[in-house]
Amino acid sequence: MIPEGMRDVLPPETGRLRAVEDLLRARFAAYGYGEVRTPWLEFAETLESADDDTLAAGYRLHDERSHELMVRTDMTVPVARMAADRCDDDPLPLRFSYVAPSIRPWAPQRGQDGEFQQAGAELLGLDSAEADAECVTLLCDALAGLGLRHFTVTLGSASFQRALIESLGLPDEDRRKFKEALGDRDYPLVESIAGNADVEYDVLKALWRILELSGGEDVLGQARKLARNHVMETAVGRLARVRDLVEDAGFGDHLAFDFGLMQDLDYYSGLILEAYAPGVGLPLASGGRYDGLLARFDWDIPGVGFAVAVDRTADALDEAGVEFVVGPAAIPFVGGLEAPARAAELRRAGLPIVALPETATEVTPPLLVRRGGSYTLRLADGRELNGGAREIAEALGAG
Repeated sequence: MIPEGMRDVLPPETGRLRAVEDLLRARFAAYGYGEVRTPWLEFAETLESADDDTLAAGYRLHDERSHELMVRTDMTVPVARMAADRCDDDPLPLRFSYVAPSIRPWAPQRGQDGEFQQAGAELLGLDSAEADAECVTLLCDALAGLGLRHFTVTLGSASFQRALIESLGLPDEDRRKFKEALGDRDYPLVESIAGNADVEYDVLKALWRILELSGGEDVLGQARKLARNHVMETAVGRLARVRDLVEDAGFGDHLAFDFGLMQDLDYYSGLILEAYAPGVGLPLASGGRYDGLLARFDWDIPGVGFAVAVDRTADALDEAGVEFVVGPAAIPFVGGLEAPARAAELRRAGLPIVALPETATEVTPPLLVRRGGSYTLRLADGRELNGGAREIAEALGAG
């Protein structure tokens, strides 16, 4: 038995997930994002500093000095903490990547596993549409590099939404409830809060029109017409610039826009994004701009990034029929346990070998046996190959 929301991963699935992780690592490195690792445990105040209920709802414990610790619920906050602690004298921008698990209380109603593996990239120190576009381009490039042909990266704007909510003139408490209701897609509650606060009908009608705006680049023109202030106009203009840059990089066909898109995490301040692929109902990736997050660690620099959900992405690749490039399966070598020198010889020749005792009988081909001074490789189709370790390896293309 294991805790709810957790799971064991066995071969060959482990190899499948590792292949996805390695391809993502390679793509991040190609853009200059250096891989970092942060501790499983952070001081609880570190994750609480994001002022987000989702991140603060983690598993807690205490060390021998009675410090309250928390198992990390997120990777962006630890990376921000690490950058402020360790890199505040380094030249900007900083580019970091990671492949790591986080743990949160299981929430199946929100599609949230208890433990989830993420591969992410964070660009720190640049507040520009160009920086936003690099992250979107990197995400598109990474998904395409995995072999996905059909995927969509949907863009929205947290700053647009905040300005929209501010324009309604709600009291502070109503504004907080209104934002939470929007995040939960609880539109009857949204309408109730607005109605109780005497928001004008025409204003509320405009709100619905804006939140329903989704689709291709023509959506940006409609959003401009509905923008109620300069902040909203600026947000639309920035999204248009991001679109142009991503299009120049060759990934414009994968973009969509959604002004009702909202993220679960409260630290986002500008661009927000989600990636989807056919056959997988939940996002393959999410992220956005989080200016202000590092200021909570006494280093006020901007940031933008994303995280890919490794398990979901592997599922999307399965749905798309993409073959995984994984290492060859180890070949059973009957008698290898009694002859470790022979097993070592085969491995040096480039063959993955699982050593079995001489008494092993119920072994299905392919399998290796030692006959006299050479090896015999019995294949699944009934053929047999004979020769030395190098000859067998070359015959299998492993040498």
